[in-house]
Amino acid sequence: MFKKINFNEKEKKKLISLLVVGALCVASLVVLNLIQAKEKVATTQKDESTAKQSEEIQKEASSEKAKDDLENQLTAILKEINGSGDVSVMITYDNSEEIEPAYNSSATKETTSETDSSGGERTVETSSENKTLVTSNSSDPIVIKTKEAKIKGVLVVASGAKDAQVKQTLYEAVQTALQISGHQVEVYAK
Repeated sequence: MFKKINFNEKEKKKLISLLVVGALCVASLVVLNLIQAKEKVATTQKDESTAKQSEEIQKEASSEKAKDDLENQLTAILKEINGSGDVSVMITYDNSEEIEPAYNSSATKETTSETDSSGGERTVETSSENKTLVTSNSSDPIVIKTKEAKIKGVLVVASGAKDAQVKQTLYEAVQTALQISGHQVEVYAK
């Protein structure tokens, strides 16, 4: 079926050289493919990391914006009070916004009692709990509830606060608007 081909020394060297060059080409293609795959994985991981960081920055920025909006709203409403004049407001917070994610949890408890032939008794209790974070299709955790940042104190500086009646009105307005106690509010004159 196959015919034996006789090569002279020159042809054998050419054939061996061609086979070596072919093997080197195949090996270099495999190595290049592996290098490209590693670079692609590294780039994907870097992109995912950058995306998560930008999401966190956006969440922090939106939280800060909400805090600034609250200060601006309070300033605007306090300026409307008769005699208050020019008003500045600063709100300090005890903590930041807290997010409570959803978890799938399962707990097991097992009790084993043994009695040996001499009347000795042994009880073994084993318990375990498994919690898994619930995420959406985009791998973001599902949030059950969000606790707003707790207000620590409010400072109001108003040009009309020289008048005791205006100062008292500003003081009560802040307490009512933010639902905080009196020791958390200070009103000063400009």
